[in-house]
Amino acid sequence: MRRSLSWLVLALFATLAFLPLVPGSARAAGPTVYVIPIEHQQIIDQGVAQLVERAFMLAAQDPSTVAVAIKLDTPGGYTNAAIRIKETLLNSKLRSVTFVTNMAASSGALIATASEKLYMQGGSTIGSAEVRLAGTDQPADYKTMSEWVAQFRSAAEARGRNPDLAQAMVDKNRKAPNQVSELLSLTSDQAAESGYANGIAKDLLEALSKAGIAENPQLIVVEPTLSEQVGRFLTLPSVAVLLLVVGVIAIGIEFIKPGVTVPGLVGIVSLALFFMGNMLVGTADWLEVGLAFLGILLMVIEAFIPGFGVFGVGGLISVVASIFLSVDSPKLATNYLMWTSIAFMFTLFALVRGLSKRGLGKALTLRQRHDEKSYVPERADLSGLVGKEGRALSTLRPAGTAQFGTQRIDVVTEGEFIASGTTVKVIRVDGARVLVRSVVEK
Repeated sequence: MRRSLSWLVLALFATLAFLPLVPGSARAAGPTVYVIPIEHQQIIDQGVAQLVERAFMLAAQDPSTVAVAIKLDTPGGYTNAAIRIKETLLNSKLRSVTFVTNMAASSGALIATASEKLYMQGGSTIGSAEVRLAGTDQPADYKTMSEWVAQFRSAAEARGRNPDLAQAMVDKNRKAPNQVSELLSLTSDQAAESGYANGIAKDLLEALSKAGIAENPQLIVVEPTLSEQVGRFLTLPSVAVLLLVVGVIAIGIEFIKPGVTVPGLVGIVSLALFFMGNMLVGTADWLEVGLAFLGILLMVIEAFIPGFGVFGVGGLISVVASIFLSVDSPKLATNYLMWTSIAFMFTLFALVRGLSKRGLGKALTLRQRHDEKSYVPERADLSGLVGKEGRALSTLRPAGTAQFGTQRIDVVTEGEFIASGTTVKVIRVDGARVLVRSVVEK
């Protein structure tokens, strides 16, 4: 079962990782415009950034392409994703047109500013882009705000727009002339009159015509692939936290009771889905996955071959580093780790203590056989077993059961497998953990 599930995870990785490379539409013969729909109040996240990058890649490969257009209606989103889209727009040699259909707020305003041409539908707005702390309505710290202001000013300067108007959208302390609101937000008429937008259009075709792109070009709408949709779902903060919590707790259960198998499989699959989601939206690569599984491996080594904490600490650092490198921002990674740690402590306490007398808890916490003759309490002092020899009642892989006189004891080896029936000797006792070694019979 373990091998089958491992192959399933690898197959899922491979299938979803290659799906973004498959174009969603056939190429056209005449002048072509690739259209990226970011509409219906869609949040700007890494999945959207991945979609934009793929659309520009497809457009660059098509010799009939004359421009890439973005239909934009968004209240904003994650700053790192917006910066990623801004860089795609500025670095591409293709012409770009953004058509705001309703709202281009916050991160959406940066995307619109970074486009070569900007047209707005009558009644639409752009601005109100103050950066906030993740998950709150509180303004970000001064350093983050300064970087966000610089992103807006640099985008405006690169496209010949007024950088002071761009800054007024972000910084409430820098007002634009005749500004009424605390943060600058321009209507379509105001944006066109100030020159921030290139004009007003009733639809995308009119915007492309006014931009001098082409009259009635072929439009190819680039829709999200299955892998991008899966990636966006798996990287939702609530889903990502759940995957981390389940993964860490399940692997912790596997450490408590080695050989149970199911918790270990659940933990591996949960963590694999977490990293796969970030790979699909382009924020993680095999390096982060390798770091995560290296960390898990080191913690497994620490559990079975004690290294005075070196392996455990190294594994913990590796897993934490993989999470920080995988997600959208250090602040988001910190939130993930905080909630994961809290959930792990409380849930593990409930598993070990609250369920210790029934069901799964009994299987996880009972250390010895509980018949009348040979029952040994979980907290019994086992230090007297050091130096004694007994017989392995089950195959030690490396954990299992051995008998010493009338006592049946859960034991663990130094890492090697020992066949059932082999004579073993206790070499060390750490609390309830009994470490044994095989005895070569003469």
